[in-house]
Amino acid sequence: MMAINKQVKLPQLVCALVLLALPSTALAGKLSSEKIKPDMKYRVTACQRPDMPKVKGNSQQNYDNAVKAYEAYSVAQQDFADCVEREAGGDLRTLQEVIFAGGQEEIARSQRDIDALKAELDAFRAKLEGKADNQ
Repeated sequence: MMAINKQVKLPQLVCALVLLALPSTALAGKLSSEKIKPDMKYRVTACQRPDMPKVKGNSQQNYDNAVKAYEAYSVAQQDFADCVEREAGGDLRTLQEVIFAGGQEEIARSQRDIDALKAELDAFRAKLEGKADNQ
C-alpha cells in the first residue's frame, strides 16, 4: 500500500501578503481614480490553480492511484503557491513604486505652486517698490 508522505507548505510571503491585505486604518489616496478601501480584493492573473483530483473507487489500485494523484496535486499546489508569491511580490513592489511616485509628484507640484506664488509676490513687491520710488 502506498503512503501519503507530502504536505503542501505555503510560502511565508503569501502569509505576509494576507496580513498586508487585512483592513488597515491608514487608508487614503486613489489608484487610477479608485479610492483605496479595505474591501478591495486582489486577484492573481498569471497563476493557474490546479484542479483537485477526485478520489473514487473501492480497490487497492484505486487507492494507490488516488495517492499518486494527491502527491501530484500537492506538488502542483506548491507550484501554484510559488507562482502566487512571485506575482503578488512583483505586484506589491510595483504598487509601492506607483504610490511613492504619485506622492513625490504631489509634493513636487506643491513646491512648484509655492514657488510660483512666491514669484508673484516678489513681482508685486518689486512693482510696489517701483511705484514708491517714482512718487
